[in-house]
Amino acid sequence: MMTDTETAPQAEGPLKGLRVIEIGMLFAGPLAGTTLADMGADVIKIEHPSGDEVRKLGEKIDGHSLWWSVTSRNKRVVALDMKSPEGRDIVFKLLETADVLIENFRPCRMAEWGMDYASLRKINPGLVLAHISGYGQSGLYSKRPGLGTLAEAFSGYAHVTGLEDGPPTLPSYPLADSVAAITAVYSILAAIYARGRNGGIGDEVDISLYEPLLSLTGPMVINYTKTGAIAKRAGNRARWSTPRNTYRTRDDRWIAVSSAADSAAMRLFKAIGREDLTRDPNWQTNPERLKRLEECDTLVADWIAARDQKEALEQFEKFDVIAGPVYDVEQLVNDPHVQARETMVEVADPKIGKTMVQDVVPRFTNAPGKMQWLGVDQIGQHTADVMRELGYSDEQISKLAHQRVLPARTAVADEVE
Repeated sequence: MMTDTETAPQAEGPLKGLRVIEIGMLFAGPLAGTTLADMGADVIKIEHPSGDEVRKLGEKIDGHSLWWSVTSRNKRVVALDMKSPEGRDIVFKLLETADVLIENFRPCRMAEWGMDYASLRKINPGLVLAHISGYGQSGLYSKRPGLGTLAEAFSGYAHVTGLEDGPPTLPSYPLADSVAAITAVYSILAAIYARGRNGGIGDEVDISLYEPLLSLTGPMVINYTKTGAIAKRAGNRARWSTPRNTYRTRDDRWIAVSSAADSAAMRLFKAIGREDLTRDPNWQTNPERLKRLEECDTLVADWIAARDQKEALEQFEKFDVIAGPVYDVEQLVNDPHVQARETMVEVADPKIGKTMVQDVVPRFTNAPGKMQWLGVDQIGQHTADVMRELGYSDEQISKLAHQRVLPARTAVADEVE
């Protein structure tokens, strides 16, 4: 077999022994697989023989996508053509060995391939199938194309994000996909837990991109249904608490302040030399302060604007004010707390060399996960290893490569030289 085919290290973490098959592109499904892989699951990602779409996105080093490095870390990658009967046969054999299948195609695509849940549970009753799609598996819009951008708009999130007199604002990274992925992870683990209690029967999980994000919007829906109030953009202010904002410092940096609890606001007033306000009933509670929102926000903004970020934060720390710096990534990576906690970890990669990346979240004491490798550069790099595990011979693998079911590079070395 090819000399550049590498055997992946053994997984580490609380999910060691759990096998996950990930089928899909871009972010929501793959990010769910990434999180499970970080915690030790054996995640086998299936990509097309021409390569996953994320390989083409974002900043690149020698043609290698750094975004791919992050989203495909800790996974074994298999490349095959699922449109071919032979490719689907391989997937079915994989699913016989799997605990979980994650897919994020449009609804009905899996059924077209004969991989609806009713069919899959016949070959593996314990399989947990997690669907992630734009609008869910049911409803009027289920067959519409749905990406995170549309979910951020459809969910109401974008409508309430941004300056009051500015446009609805979308995040600069795939927020809806990330939230849906986290939702998928805890849903999958809940289904695995239930499987252990109900005789080993798996479950089918339906996750849309917009509903998990909607669930994070707090009282937005109940405020409307009970009072008719429609949430609007308010910049970085909160309509239920003040002071709460980001404030520019004298040295052109920023500080974020939150005073959701009245006691926090009182400490802030003391820190900025306005202890008199802590004795005034007009300033002691959030409802009263909101009547004076502009005045309250301005006095905090003016005090911070007259000081450098370091000076202001040191004063706030003395009074236990709930405030912190607004960091860019350079400041974050170089922060002493971030370094002491090892929030970032250095990983050696054969393509891009040593690099810092975010470490595994969350942290476990007894069975910690580990950042073992970044997204591999070769398309379908672990195809041969996985095929052998399924019982395929070198001759069969080579034949499938010549049929273009697998990448040509998967063929036996002496047949392709």
